[in-house]
Amino acid sequence: MAGGDKKKKKTKKGGNNEEGKALMAKRIGYEDMTLMENMTLDGVLSNLKDRYVEDLIYTYTSSILVAINPYKRLPIYTDAFVKQYKGVRLGKLPPHIFAIAETAYTAMIQHERNQSVLVSGESGAGKTESTKLILQFLSARTGRSSGIDKMVLASVPVLEAMGNAKTGRNDNSSRFGKLIKIQFDDDYYIIGSTMEHYLLEKSRLIFQAPGERNFHIFYQMTNGMSKEDKERYSLREAEYYNYINKSGCMTVDGMDESKELQEFREALALFDITGDLEHQMFCILASVLHIGNITFKAEGEGCALDGPDAQKELEITAELLGLTAEDLLFAISKKEIKMRSEIITKPLNAEQARNQGDALAKHLYSVLFDWLVSQLNGCTHAETYKQFIGVLDIFGFEVFTKNSLEQFLINFANEKLQQFFNNQIFKLEQVIYEQEKIDWSIIEFKDNQECLDLIEQKRPPGIISILDEESKFPRATDETFVEKLTSNLSKHANFEIPRLSRGKFNVKHFAGEVSYEVDGWREKNRDELPEHMLRILGQSKNLFTAILYSPEEIADPKGITGKSPFARRQAKKEAAGRESPRAGVTSPRSGMTSPRSAVAVGQAAKKGASKLTLGTQFKNQLQNLMDLLGSTEPYFIRCVKSNPQKIPNNFDDKLIYDQLLYAGMLETIRIRRLGYPIRWTHEDFFKRFRVISPQVKQTRNFKECAEKLAHTLDMNMPYGAQVGVTKIFLKQEVANVLEDRRNHALTHIIVKLQQWYRMISARGHFVESRTAALTIQPWERMIFRRRDFVKSRKSTKLLQVWWRMVKGKKRLAELREIKRKAEEEKRRKEEEARLARIKKVGEEQVRKEEEAKRRAEEEKNAAENEKVRALLQEKEKKEVEEPIVVSPETQKKKKPKKKKKLSRTGSIMMDRNEVLEVPINVDGKMTVGLGWKTKPMAIAGSNVNVFIDLDASCLMYRYKKHMDDCYKFSPKSKDGAVILRGSQFNSGEGKDNYQIDVNFKKLSKKVNTLLFVVTMFTPGTSFCDVEDSYVRMIDANSKVEYCRYDVATSDSSKETAKVMCKLYRYGYTAWRLKAIGHPCQGRLYKQVISRVGAFLDTEPPKRTFKLTIHKAQLEVRSGRKLKKDINTFCETRYDIDSSKTKIAKKTHEPTWNVTHTVSGCANTIEITLMQKRGFGKSSFLARVVIELEDGPGFKFVEQWLPFAEEETAQCKGKLKLSIVEQ
Repeated sequence: MAGGDKKKKKTKKGGNNEEGKALMAKRIGYEDMTLMENMTLDGVLSNLKDRYVEDLIYTYTSSILVAINPYKRLPIYTDAFVKQYKGVRLGKLPPHIFAIAETAYTAMIQHERNQSVLVSGESGAGKTESTKLILQFLSARTGRSSGIDKMVLASVPVLEAMGNAKTGRNDNSSRFGKLIKIQFDDDYYIIGSTMEHYLLEKSRLIFQAPGERNFHIFYQMTNGMSKEDKERYSLREAEYYNYINKSGCMTVDGMDESKELQEFREALALFDITGDLEHQMFCILASVLHIGNITFKAEGEGCALDGPDAQKELEITAELLGLTAEDLLFAISKKEIKMRSEIITKPLNAEQARNQGDALAKHLYSVLFDWLVSQLNGCTHAETYKQFIGVLDIFGFEVFTKNSLEQFLINFANEKLQQFFNNQIFKLEQVIYEQEKIDWSIIEFKDNQECLDLIEQKRPPGIISILDEESKFPRATDETFVEKLTSNLSKHANFEIPRLSRGKFNVKHFAGEVSYEVDGWREKNRDELPEHMLRILGQSKNLFTAILYSPEEIADPKGITGKSPFARRQAKKEAAGRESPRAGVTSPRSGMTSPRSAVAVGQAAKKGASKLTLGTQFKNQLQNLMDLLGSTEPYFIRCVKSNPQKIPNNFDDKLIYDQLLYAGMLETIRIRRLGYPIRWTHEDFFKRFRVISPQVKQTRNFKECAEKLAHTLDMNMPYGAQVGVTKIFLKQEVANVLEDRRNHALTHIIVKLQQWYRMISARGHFVESRTAALTIQPWERMIFRRRDFVKSRKSTKLLQVWWRMVKGKKRLAELREIKRKAEEEKRRKEEEARLARIKKVGEEQVRKEEEAKRRAEEEKNAAENEKVRALLQEKEKKEVEEPIVVSPETQKKKKPKKKKKLSRTGSIMMDRNEVLEVPINVDGKMTVGLGWKTKPMAIAGSNVNVFIDLDASCLMYRYKKHMDDCYKFSPKSKDGAVILRGSQFNSGEGKDNYQIDVNFKKLSKKVNTLLFVVTMFTPGTSFCDVEDSYVRMIDANSKVEYCRYDVATSDSSKETAKVMCKLYRYGYTAWRLKAIGHPCQGRLYKQVISRVGAFLDTEPPKRTFKLTIHKAQLEVRSGRKLKKDINTFCETRYDIDSSKTKIAKKTHEPTWNVTHTVSGCANTIEITLMQKRGFGKSSFLARVVIELEDGPGFKFVEQWLPFAEEETAQCKGKLKLSIVEQ
């Protein structure tokens, strides 16, 4: 804990854990002071000092925790310590604030009752840090994050920036009180939280004592904002502003204002306070600073602005608040007096105007703070919850050189808390003992009821009642207030009027006597602005300011904020039909609806007539707080300030002794030591601890049962425990022993149950194993015999096969010999015929004939190859028209024949050898189908009938490099992109016998060509033997047929194989189809591989291009729905290389100016325009494909290229880019 210091040094986590464990392992003094032998304040002080010197800052007083501020960060608050104290009862581990939080959480679950933790102590004792540590533990304790726990912790920097300040005692002192209620659901997980705040110290805005500072947020703005933000709010350095430069303290050691401001803004973002809403907040805060520099000088009966600087500050403030400078000057420098029938405007002198400006600044900050708290609660509040744990962090007892109304109310709150502590620890405790007839000796304690009566009593009137009366009396002054106090309270033992001081009075609090100065108490107590000022603020052109100050609900079309805190403060409207102050307003100063309107003044005056004073409001708040705490089970943390210098390792004996004295620590220790803080009803005690002694029988009289059980448990009665009328009372140490014994007994029972369960489980497994063994044994005996039989049968078959092999080899040798003799006879006859021919025509003629025959065979093969090559190179056919005799000048050019286009609505029939280039418009999948009618066919030379079977295969290439195959006996490619499915007994879509599915997304980027081959798989058959054979292309998703053509033709009697079609990349993602239909010979696809080289493209040389994408112009295609503002990016693809541009946001004319360098072997570069969607998704918009010219030096600069017309394109337009070959 480092309560007074906001910044702490952090070390490595592992080192923290080890250091923390070593620190907490120390055993110094008494961890629980109720066990001390020396029951004096000196003994208590000595015990605390011995522990403090060893950095043991926590000490128990039974269930009350005493925490001494070390003014340094100790390594005992890590996650390891959260886990260590989780689920552990109080007192089992060394004292720690986590133990108190764990005890409250466990009690909430066990007792099903709301809990509260009261953190009290002087200013600078570490209350705020203790509260943060409790929130940290509860957030980590539940073990399940709902986001609310993070928001609860995130609210801390927001509240510290707006509500904390540096004082003479504390660098991070809370200048307001707060009660944080952590809400839990039925499973006791955190589901929400709410915060109630008390008495923001608004006077700190106007004045700070030497060495103190204003609220942190002002220094974060002036010293931590960027130059642009400071110009936005017209801010200068901190020394310039009157509200923060008077004390001479501008900085805090170890505090980085820029970092603090960043944390403040990040925390605001978690509560949806960003953008314009955050800007409006800073406008209000900046206006508060500027109001302090609006100075006045005397002028006649009134006042005027003191120079051009004051005029400039007035204009800046008016602009920030959405007002005109004239209206703001009127609000600050004028006063309206309501007479019976008219309203008189009276100018104020310079001092009065300055005071009225100060009142405006304080009110602006207060209303903004109220709104901010309501925003935080709105984000974290749970509509329904089961229980809550309240953590109260309220101001400590304060005594300054000058003590005003704020210190009086703060000390009043401490008096109420001390009374609550006394009531819980002393009064109620002893009343219960008397009611339960427990043997008990009354312990005297210091009661502060008389001091509370002096402050809050109504009859006779106390200080607050007298102050309210004087605040409402028009002619009252500070002197009359002191006179009334003297006349009514002079005889009170706790009240005193100093003899030599005027305007002061003394109150004897429980912590000591405090002198208060009454200067300005009446104005602070009224806590309101003049009606004309409220009216002007409520009609601000700035909607945020208007909503904050409107006494009614007004429209909020931008959702800036909810109902204003100011409206919540007002009384309900007297008439339902009353018009809104903003109705009909065109200008704040126009006509009768001007902010200076008399009618509006009268209405506003009626609305504010029943407003409670600040003192009464605070008294009611405190009473509600005490009622709330009284309905919970409270836990107390007493924070103690170790030294006034706020330095570590310094134990100020006198200061700590005084704090222990007025806190009643000795009496607390005595009553906790002698008393019985743990109590159970007879029934609950018997049911909870009977597990320790189960031999005690249960009867209907639970009191007798509890007494018998108590005597059986040996609780050292009556010293360790006593049995009351309805409850049994235990000392803390006895209760701890019983809990340990109960846990041990439960553990023993659980172990026995586990042993029994393991025995039952093991026996069940044994029975199952035995049953299985009895089942397996007959089967095993059968299987061994069958194994021997199968082995013998295999041996017999092997011998039979061997014998057949021997006979076959013998027959093969005979057949080979016959074949050899036949071939020798054939060669002999051919040689005889050749010799006869030579003899007849001569040897030279025979050689010429053989050469001619060989040449003819070569010419035939060359002609066939040339025919294929010419077929592939032909791209378009020209129509042949009849020649017309005309002049060469008027001769018309022959029009090329149009290519067939692919249509999804109908199939294109293709003839054999027809070449068709169409774009395959698929981004996902397509299917190639092969079908025919099967029929039985007799094999020549035998009586066997077979069914004709065709085979479809897919060959994959990168240019001419063979990459992969997919065929009948290997139906799936290596990358899983191509799959052959179906057989002649299956009928797929369209009754295909075979289908080849191609998934282009899975296909390897290196593959750029797919060849589909069909072969006659049945021996002795050709394509002329099949009927209705076809190949078709199908869209895999919609099953729409692209095209089809026949496999068998009239002249295919000898054909057994065909290269049907070719799919090749066009660009990167687009594909094109070229139908081939080239016949060849072969029954397996491997026999066709050597014949497809003519259909493959030669690999281009590797080239490198520097490509710059400048911008684009988009138009939505008709029939397409596209948002007006879209996020776009371009993806460049060249061969297997690709790159992306940055994202151009929300425009139809995106600009990128991004340069990429791509390399590869291809003839096209593809640039795809994509739309960026949410959740990491994107969609296709349009595409540009650039055909690259052959040869080096390709270049064009800043040219517009149109997007390709495609069915899937969502937009049209053009793209500006540059390409330069490297």
